[in-house]
Amino acid sequence: MTQVDLGAVSQVEAERDRRAERILDAAGELLVAWGYPRVTVGDIARRAGVGKGTVYLHFTTKEVLFLTVLLRAQSRMVERFVQEIRADPLAVLPSRVAAAAYLWVHEDPIVRAMFTGDLETLGTLSRSAAHVIGDLMEVRERTLDGYFRLLREHGLIVPGPSPAAQRHAYVAVLTGFLMIEPMLPSGVPSVADNADMVAHVVRAAFETPRASEEAAAVAPRVADLHQSLLDRLNEEIGRQKRI
Repeated sequence: MTQVDLGAVSQVEAERDRRAERILDAAGELLVAWGYPRVTVGDIARRAGVGKGTVYLHFTTKEVLFLTVLLRAQSRMVERFVQEIRADPLAVLPSRVAAAAYLWVHEDPIVRAMFTGDLETLGTLSRSAAHVIGDLMEVRERTLDGYFRLLREHGLIVPGPSPAAQRHAYVAVLTGFLMIEPMLPSGVPSVADNADMVAHVVRAAFETPRASEEAAAVAPRVADLHQSLLDRLNEEIGRQKRI
C-alpha cells in the first residue's frame, strides 16, 4: 500500500472515531436531559447529526451505546485517579480515594445521573455488561482486589477481615452515600460536607495510624495497577465504537 493510501486510510479512521465520539457525546447529553428510558437511537442520531443507521454502524444496540458512554466516563475517572496518585502519594489512601470518587460522581453529570437518579437503568446496564464487554468486569474486580491487597501488604489498612470482605465494606460505604441521596428530603448536607464525611468514615474503619507514612511506598504500584485498568478500558471503548 502506498504512503498516500495509508494517509487516506488514516483520515477515514480518524473521521470514524470523531463520528463515534459525537454519537457518544449526544447519548450522554440526552441521558442527562431525559433519562435512559426516554432516549431512542433516533433521538441520538438527530442530536449527533448522523443517520440512525450510522449509529448502528458503530454500536450494535442502544444498551451497547450507553454502556460505552459509562465506560468513557469511568475511563476519565480512572485516568484522573492515576494522575493524582503519581502527583501526590497520599492520594492512594482509601479515605482520599473515597472522597475523590464521591466528588467525581457529582462533578460528572453522566455518572451522577446514573448513580443518583436512575437506579433501574444502572441495574439493567450492569446486568448486560457481562456479555457485552467481555473480561473487563473481571479486570475491574481484580484491580480493586489488588488495590486492597497492596494496602494490606504495606500496612495502610487494618488487618482482620479478608481483603474481599474489606473491599465489599468499602464499596458499600461509598455506594450507600451515593444511593441514599435521592431518597432524602431537601436540606441534606452539601456535597463537600458529604465528601468529608465519606473520608472520615473510611479513615476510621479501614486505615492504620501509619497509613500516611507508608503511602509513598505503595503509590507507584497502585498507579501502575490502575494504569493497566485504564488501558483495558480504552481498548474496550475503541472496540465498542467499532472503528
